[in-house]
Amino acid sequence: MRKTDLIVLAMLPLVPLVPQPAPAQVAICAPTGEIVAAAVEARKSGQPAATAMQEIAAGLEGAQAGFAPAVQPLVDWVYELPETDLQKDVAGAWVTQCEAQ
Repeated sequence: MRKTDLIVLAMLPLVPLVPQPAPAQVAICAPTGEIVAAAVEARKSGQPAATAMQEIAAGLEGAQAGFAPAVQPLVDWVYELPETDLQKDVAGAWVTQCEAQ
């Protein structure tokens, strides 16, 4: 057995068997999921996208204020979804996919 083989074998226990999401990535999932949920509710209520963007951005306070740049693309995305998708848990699906990356 070569020296490099021994090093690889010694390091194997250090490699996680299941991919773990990066903590920074996971930290953005719940707050952006809340933005998606608000956008879905705004669209369901018949609110124009521009109004939804303004109201959602205005409602971000404290630590969530840092997510203001995400409002416009997320609202745009929600307003582009087929209307039938709005009956599903869009925000939950968003968070699940976000955490899986």
